[in-house]
Parts: sequence; C-alpha cells; structure tokens
Amino acid sequence: MTRISRRRVALLAGGLVVAFGSLSTRAPAALDMNVGAAKVVQSQPVSACNNAAKSALDAVLQNAVELGGDTGEWLAFAAPDSANGSTAAAAINCYPLAGAYLATFTCAAQVPPSVDSATALCTKLATAFDAGAR
Repeated sequence: MTRISRRRVALLAGGLVVAFGSLSTRAPAALDMNVGAAKVVQSQPVSACNNAAKSALDAVLQNAVELGGDTGEWLAFAAPDSANGSTAAAAINCYPLAGAYLATFTCAAQVPPSVDSATALCTKLATAFDAGAR
C-alpha cells in the first residue's frame, strides 16, 4: 500500500511541475479588446446613427447586422480565414438622446493573425462612422 501512495504522490508532484512550468510559456496569440470613444451627435435622429453604424462596419469589416429588432446594436466580423475563422469583431451601439444620439464603439482582435489591434480597428471604425454620418 505504501508503494501505491508514493507513486500517486510522485505523479501528482510531476503533474504540478508540468502544469506550473507551462504557465511561463509564451502564448501564440492574444485577444486584444478596446472600448473606443463615445460620440454624441447633436440634431440628428438615432436612425442616422444606425445608417452610419451599418455603413462603417461594412466598410471596415463585413456583413454588419443589427441584433434583434430595432435595437441600435450593430455587429460585424472580419472575413474568416482558413485556419482561425474570424479574427476580429466590432460592435457599434446607437442610443437616442433628446434631439441627438450617442454612439459607442467596442472592438476585439486576435493578434496575431489579425493585422490590426483592437485599438486600430476602433480608430478605423470611428473614422468610417464619421464619414457615414455626414
């Protein structure tokens, strides 16, 4: 019986050494997330935000879709690659205010293989949004 217990303890100790030793290894990719700037646009209806959000997401990513009914929550993904599927996604939320609207930007990217960080993705999205809001 003592021999079995010693084996179990040795296996447990070996497993712990391997588990904790693997914590220091470098990860092949990282998930990068960014909550971008929020924009308030005066004297415009929330429908203008929805149009600009769809346009911006389609320009930077692809296949923008509004989640649910008329929610003002827009989502799009990067084109899928053969190995990893989609490696970037972004959301734009449009909130109505009194005589204005608020737009928020959220981005995520798996770096690498995505060439853009989440911050760069949100910057591109905000620029495209501004162009579509005019």
